[in-house]
Amino acid sequence: MKPKGAIFDLDGTLVDSMYIWDWVPGELIRQLGGNPPEDLAQALTELSREEAAEYLIGRFHLTQTPEEILQAVNDLVSGAYRNTVPMKPGADVLLARLHQAGIPCGIATASEAFQAQDAMERLGLWKYFQFAISSGEYGSKSRPDIYLEAAHRLGGEPGEILVFEDALHAARTASAAGFLVAGVYDPSAQAEQQALQKLCRWYLPRLDEPGFLQQLQDME
Repeated sequence: MKPKGAIFDLDGTLVDSMYIWDWVPGELIRQLGGNPPEDLAQALTELSREEAAEYLIGRFHLTQTPEEILQAVNDLVSGAYRNTVPMKPGADVLLARLHQAGIPCGIATASEAFQAQDAMERLGLWKYFQFAISSGEYGSKSRPDIYLEAAHRLGGEPGEILVFEDALHAARTASAAGFLVAGVYDPSAQAEQQALQKLCRWYLPRLDEPGFLQQLQDME
């Protein structure tokens, strides 16, 4: 059966940008006069941006509002999406194959939707997407709301929609909601790869993994 659509995560899946999110929380706290621990970014992994802002305010006794924290984060990272973050290997090949097969695509990201669009436009990939939506509006990927909204926009039910994710907790959420999940390797989550491979229907060391591309062709 040909899928009715495909949902892509952004960071660590379409673009090699996880280094930004390892750096930003600590840099922000340092700029605000705090002393961040080395594992700060890990503590924020499963939180939405709004939840992360509240966490930082509470943990470091910040006087800024969540909105001010989010704006400061956007100021730090938006330029990277617009100017420098590289494409994950094989993303262009996979997206072209999905387009050839008539499978519409959308982006569901923990980053801002405009950052996803900026990155995709610079890389010449935005033409393959119908939309980008953010966890800032639909909640963290520890719950399925963002995937369900993306599936609705793509015109399919979870069991008819592919989801591409590099993060184990997000892949678990999508899988539990009934989506067809492909786990994508990213070196930032090296310790999770065995569990990701076991959980997902497909495991992609690269987005243009030949066996997976052949399966897509067979679905046409």
